[in-house]
Amino acid sequence: MPVEADVVAYLSAAGLGLTSGTNLFEGPMPETPGDQTDVAVLHYASEASDDFCMGASLSAPGSELESIQVMTRDSTKSQADSMALAVHAKLDNLGTTANFGSSGRTYFHIESTGPPFSLGQDATGRWRRVANYTVRKARG
Repeated sequence: MPVEADVVAYLSAAGLGLTSGTNLFEGPMPETPGDQTDVAVLHYASEASDDFCMGASLSAPGSELESIQVMTRDSTKSQADSMALAVHAKLDNLGTTANFGSSGRTYFHIESTGPPFSLGQDATGRWRRVANYTVRKARG
């Protein structure tokens, strides 16, 4: 999904110490071993756009609405919390950003549905935090 790739590219360049494919992933959180802090961006839903320029029968919508979930995982609870809050600070209420991520697409707004919350520990004892976001972006 382009939204996953765009958000991963944006977070890679955000100065959080995240590197795509190493500790920052598109899609579901991989089952990687280790004590590093991992972050995964998952596109899980889309909505019908309410942004028609000339009316529904005359043109395509001017923007798309998509929902993403960002999961942070670490063997240390405080590290999982810290990274989840740092990512949240970069994404929540992000306004219009041209050339967002790797696609050059314009993102109009990213808004959270609330702060990061706990999913407890996974089967290997690593702490997980997630936050959900609604994204309005240019089509494509």
